[in-house]
Amino acid sequence: MEDPRPPTDAQPPAPDAGPPESLEALVPKRRLWPVFAALGLAIAAAGILAFRSLTAADPLRILVAIDLDGYWWEGSQPAARLADELGAQLAELGFDPVKGGDPKVMKALESASDPKEAARALGAGFIIEARLSPEVVEHPVKEGYFELRADAPVTLTALDKGTSTDGRIVGYAGATKKDRAMALLADFMASQALDAVIAQLMDHPSVREITEGSDIKLLERLAPARRFAKDRAANVGRAAEAYAARAKESEAEEQGRVTFLSHPSAEDLLVGAAEGGYFVKTADVSVFFSAESRDLVRSEALETLEWRPLDQKAVPTMDPGATRPMWRGYHVYSYPSSQHGGDRVALVEDFFGWAKTITVVDRSGQSRRVRVDPEHRFVDPKLAPGGRFVAVYDRPEAGAQADLMVLDTESGKEVFGLHTENRSLGGFTWLDERRLAFVYAPDASEGDARHLAVVDVSKQPLSIERPFRARPGEDLRNPAASRDGTKIACVVSGDEPGIAVIDTATWRRKVYAAPGGAAWPTFSPDAARVAFETQGAGGTDIAVMTLATGEVRKLTQGSGQERVPRFSADGERVLFEVRYRDPVFPRRRWISRIASAAVAP
Repeated sequence: MEDPRPPTDAQPPAPDAGPPESLEALVPKRRLWPVFAALGLAIAAAGILAFRSLTAADPLRILVAIDLDGYWWEGSQPAARLADELGAQLAELGFDPVKGGDPKVMKALESASDPKEAARALGAGFIIEARLSPEVVEHPVKEGYFELRADAPVTLTALDKGTSTDGRIVGYAGATKKDRAMALLADFMASQALDAVIAQLMDHPSVREITEGSDIKLLERLAPARRFAKDRAANVGRAAEAYAARAKESEAEEQGRVTFLSHPSAEDLLVGAAEGGYFVKTADVSVFFSAESRDLVRSEALETLEWRPLDQKAVPTMDPGATRPMWRGYHVYSYPSSQHGGDRVALVEDFFGWAKTITVVDRSGQSRRVRVDPEHRFVDPKLAPGGRFVAVYDRPEAGAQADLMVLDTESGKEVFGLHTENRSLGGFTWLDERRLAFVYAPDASEGDARHLAVVDVSKQPLSIERPFRARPGEDLRNPAASRDGTKIACVVSGDEPGIAVIDTATWRRKVYAAPGGAAWPTFSPDAARVAFETQGAGGTDIAVMTLATGEVRKLTQGSGQERVPRFSADGERVLFEVRYRDPVFPRRRWISRIASAAVAP
């Protein structure tokens, strides 16, 4: 066979080669298997790499699996909102939250038997889990109002070894529509969840291996998380130290004469005392470091009413060991009150500004809303002994002058109302189960003279008696009856200032001098002593007067405001509030701690 000759000008150029119809045109049939083998290996390798990139455990990849009306991959919009918000915060810190949108991701989530299996299939190093089943409270407001309350453990699990750490997330939200309330709750709980897990996440060995390693890219990636965790620990630690230091300072000022019953960051209001303990209204907050503001913020707990034993120190209401409350809700408007010697409390509920109620609750937690009103503002409710009636200041609208109103707690019916044009009401107190005493100036013809009036609200027609009249130029206020109704103590100012004790049988008075002034007097159970608030060197102090001798003895000498005294049921101690600026949020909040002091030296 002759060798082919190179083409010459005489020879026409070879035609362009078209694409082969098959591989056989290039390779003899007996040699096709190596090509298919190589192609198969390439495809398999690419698949393995893709699978490993999807499923290889990555300590920075985190699956958020918080059940809020279902999981986000199951279509729950509240859960998706929570996961998106928490995921965005984690991403800003350098982590890689698992996101939807990728069919492979969704398939792994939907086909797994549980979230942990899905997280492993997706190569996550951690999973954040919680099951939120919010309590839904539908308030009796005309347009409707939904309050959602959530309290649940949150768990961070490291999937390489299956180790877990637990925290707790607590929150609430309200809106006129339930879905809007769920959205607000989701946003709030996302920040709570991050705060609950970030310290454990950064302290895990797989993450510390990165933060303490030498990989520049990974170190840069987690630099925001390291700064956040460091700043969080420093700020939260300083807050705890500030509360402890201020509490220690207050306790040192009292030189061992006062026993503090509330925790150092409490905002407790003293409601009343009964056998073995006392009633208190709480408004606790917890401190956490916000990923958004990079500063300390307050997480406000629902307010509560609690019964506490006198010999037991309290813990925050969000603590797992806290006392089960009698009542909890968004806000208690003004001071509640307890009935003398009873187990019931009257309070004014605030429905997120949409309405106010007059509510009666007993120690077992049973409550009754006596009245609900979207316009009126009720203030300072006081239960009669026996609990049949409740008296309250009633403002028809914000800023209006207060009227005096008495309701039947069973029917909610108004049984007494008093309107004055001269804004002269100066306080009220129950003498017994039926008779209410109150201070007012009855009409302009008598000038500004104050009267102590009495009405029996169980009788019809009603008749107001005025058995006691203050002297010209005297002011009379803060009336408080003894438990047996035989005496009334009032603060009196004028030519003879002090505390006036009025005998309700003769309606004669005796005025006791109170150096430093007096406010909010209260009788001991045997009516032999009166405790009251008086001016002190740094603020206000608590003092006790013995009526037989007129002797006044101060029980406190702190720099804070010590106020609202109440005798214990046995008369041996006086309970009161110690109030001072919050050392962490001084412009926004006051600390108020319940304390007690012995009456006898």
